[in-house]
Amino acid sequence: MNNIKRAKEYITEAILQLLNKKKYENITITDIAEKAGVTRITFYRNFESKDDIIKQYIKNIFSQYNWNDKLDITYQIFDFFTKNKKTIDLLYKSNLQFFLIDNILINFNYKKDDPNIIAYSKVMVAYLVFGLCDEWYKRGMIESPEEIISLINQQKSNEN
Repeated sequence: MNNIKRAKEYITEAILQLLNKKKYENITITDIAEKAGVTRITFYRNFESKDDIIKQYIKNIFSQYNWNDKLDITYQIFDFFTKNKKTIDLLYKSNLQFFLIDNILINFNYKKDDPNIIAYSKVMVAYLVFGLCDEWYKRGMIESPEEIISLINQQKSNEN
């Protein structure tokens, strides 16, 4: 493993450990660098900010998840929440869950240069799915991803 990749991993691990002990807004770059055993210069060579660490970390775990184009993407996002509950808990504890939406948009194949109607449609559906996941999380994720999809489908049937 090269030094740049190792430094990124140490910095990412440091902020995750610090998030278990401190509020996000109280964590400084100096705190992160010290915990990671790197200099502030090394920090800034790898990341622009604390937000950048979280964004890259979430992007990385989303990219490692096995997205299957044959399955319902809504189901897959609920499944992602289930399989990554520790990370989701940490994001919610730190009020950082909004970082998830960018990666949900990627999974809906959102592109900034999409025609307006396509872009608005993708954003609407992505935020709807995130809203469902958000409520499900806040209610304790009692239902399995299969059960929550079944509830959503029941609601669709009742509306028709």
